[in-house]
Amino acid sequence: MSLSLTKTIKFCITLALLGIFIFFLVRYKAQLAIVREISIAQFGAIFLLVILSVTLNGSKLNQLTRFFSLKLSPREWFGLSSITTTLNNIFFKAGSLAASNYLKRKHDFPYMSFLGSLGADQLILFFMSGMVGCGISFYLMTETVKNFQFVALAYLFLVLMLFLATQFAPRLKRQNHKTLDALVRAVDALNRILKDRTLFLKLCAHNIALIVLTSLRFFVACKVLQLEVPLAHCFLFTTVMIFVSALPLFQSDIGTREMAVGLLSELAGTGFNEGLLATTLDRVFVFFLTLLFTLYFKNLLVPSHPAEEKA
Repeated sequence: MSLSLTKTIKFCITLALLGIFIFFLVRYKAQLAIVREISIAQFGAIFLLVILSVTLNGSKLNQLTRFFSLKLSPREWFGLSSITTTLNNIFFKAGSLAASNYLKRKHDFPYMSFLGSLGADQLILFFMSGMVGCGISFYLMTETVKNFQFVALAYLFLVLMLFLATQFAPRLKRQNHKTLDALVRAVDALNRILKDRTLFLKLCAHNIALIVLTSLRFFVACKVLQLEVPLAHCFLFTTVMIFVSALPLFQSDIGTREMAVGLLSELAGTGFNEGLLATTLDRVFVFFLTLLFTLYFKNLLVPSHPAEEKA
């Protein structure tokens, strides 16, 4: 299949899902209007949780670059984290691309080292999410929700596959072909990070904390919409958001993430519209709050003066 055809198919799928998503938003707009009644305490809680999430993501980036002997300033890692979160909310990995371009332009940090770092972090995040999702889905299967066996087994299978991936990451030899050699260097960076026990444990701790913060943020979003969604369900929905956001099947996960959570929410007995609306509100809060930080750190994207390239 040609690259242009693949892009066309992705665009059509993304557009179709976005259209369905907009249809549901219009259908449930009355329920979304409740957000106007948000309290100062609720907004403050969401604002704090967003800042903590951005800080944790920035701290992860700093840990990964330090592994390659590059120490970022707090302004850099917090700003890049804000930019990454904002742009990733619009287009697939657009923020990650912007961060890699900055690191290459400013610090001559190799793209393939960044790609390997991103791969290692995503793999660990998926594993942590799979563990959380597996535990909660088995709990729901045995305690409250009927016919949840498929979800529980899917999470279990995912955890086993991710565990094997972290234990048996491929070791490849350098290649003469430029593209193949770049891939080899990315996989080599991934291997080195996964074999560093100290860094591995730090990334695990960061990602577990991110899952907790995102789940709490989702829970507060439910409260803003006056939805009675159990906290355990919020943890489960968070794991789905993480997996869907990483799928390279779409040009944007807008609508996809919301409908995926809505479907799982329906299966868990919470209701489709509850999951969809809470995920939508969570995205809106995260996007606009991180956008404020992105505008402040905009010179990390495009330097104001040529001299800043060498600053």
